[in-house]
Order: sequence, then structure tokens, then C-alpha cells
Amino acid sequence: MEQEAIKEVLKRIKGLPALPDTLAEMNKLVSNPNTTARQVGQLIASDPSVATKTLKVVNSPFYGFPTRITTITHAIVILGFNTVRTLVLSSSVMHALGNRHCKIYNKSFWKHCVATGAAAKVLAQILGYQALEEFFIAGLLHDVGKIVIGQYLQSEYDKIEDEVSKNDSLMYDAEDEVLHGVTHADIAGALFRMWNLPKGLVKSVTYHHTPTLAGDEMRITSVLHLADIMARALQLGNPGDRKIPAIDPQAWAETGLKPGDFDRIFTLADRETKKASIFLELI
Repeated sequence: MEQEAIKEVLKRIKGLPALPDTLAEMNKLVSNPNTTARQVGQLIASDPSVATKTLKVVNSPFYGFPTRITTITHAIVILGFNTVRTLVLSSSVMHALGNRHCKIYNKSFWKHCVATGAAAKVLAQILGYQALEEFFIAGLLHDVGKIVIGQYLQSEYDKIEDEVSKNDSLMYDAEDEVLHGVTHADIAGALFRMWNLPKGLVKSVTYHHTPTLAGDEMRITSVLHLADIMARALQLGNPGDRKIPAIDPQAWAETGLKPGDFDRIFTLADRETKKASIFLELI
């Protein structure tokens, strides 16, 4: 029933953008073990907007390199294929969904997303996970379903805003009520599947409010679930409501964290958010 409800909502969303050909081609190149840094660099350089934004982030305090990186090929050699692909993915998604006429598409909303990504990266690092960029990108993009609702279902979005204001509820709960069982998380997950994005990203974004449903991706989803709550607790940005969700007990158990860990995590997440603020320049 839930999948049918999501399909019905998606049918009403006309004109969803496709991701640039650059990203699709990059995914092919990165999956080929014979691909060279020069080949990927040439591909990114063929899209001046993506190349400029990628170099801007690479040279920011987020990565903290002591010398300036002036070419994409140099960035790939230092950071690796997957990290550069993450930068291109984030830039591509933010650009594809960019619409200044959507009320929620603003700096404060994206600051919450950046803070969630920063918190997810810090949590993942403390817990000893690899591929920290995957955690950051999941946090950065976890709420993009709200933008889709705001752009393509404007009357429903207005009702959701009214519900949030009237009952001081989470947008997630208001969406569930107005869209009859469908939320921004469902919509983002469906969109990411359509774009053929990585499975871990699709599942963690789809289930960041309900991490126990994430199956074999519960670990990254639990980290994202906690990171979203941490960003809200730190009041970094505005996700569209002012409520702090309850922590899912199983997600908490999955991470193995203790309450005493949080002072340090909050300090590190706040510091990482400041460094990651360069991503706000991608919108």
C-alpha cells in the first residue's frame, strides 16, 4: 500500500529533472578499473560550472590542503575518484533541484543539511567507518524531498506548513498526514533510485526517520538518523520545523555510543559544520 501511495504522488510530479550527463559518464568511468585520473579530469573539465565548483570546494578549509590545487586531475590524484565523484554528485543534485521560487530552498535550509552531513561525517569517523564522504553526502542530501514537495506540490506544501505551524509538529508527520502516508524521505528515495544513485545513499535517505526499516544499510542510516537530530539540537539551520525527533532506540544501539560521548561529538560537529559551509556556495 505504501509503495502504491508513493507511485500515486510521483505521478502528479511533472518535469522532475535528470542529472547531468557528466555524472552518469563519471559513474561509468569510476567503475572501470582501467580509468585514469586524466580521463575523469577531462570529463569534469568539459562542464565548466561543475569544474569551477569542484575546485572551489577542494581548496576550502573543508579539506585543508596546504597548497592550492589548480586542476581537477590534481584533485583526483590527491582525493581519489570516489571523493571527487561525491563533490560532483552534491553539486549536480543541488543544481538540478535549484529553484528560488520554492520557499524552503534557502540558505537556512541548506545550512541544516550541511550540518547534518558534518555531524554524520564526525559520527562515522568516531565509530571507525571508512568512506566518510558517503556519510557527508547522505546528510547533505537527506532532506531534498522537501524541495521536491515545495516545487511540484505547492498546495500540499502549504497545507504541510500550516500543519507544522498549528501543531508544532515535524514536517515528516505533517507530510504523512497531508500526502496520505508519503513523506519527503519516500520522495527523495524514489528520485534517487530513478537517478541510479548508490544503494547506501538511497536507503539511508529513504529511512533516516525510520532506520530500523533500512535492512542491510541500517548502520549508515542510523548514523544519518542521529546526525539529523544532532543538527537540530545544535540549532544549525532550519529544516522546516522546530521539533527535535526522538532517537530511535535500535539506531542508538546500532552505533554503540554512550550519552557521555555527546559533548565531544557536538563540539566536533559544530567545528566541521563551519568548515563545510563552503557547500552553501553550491546552491
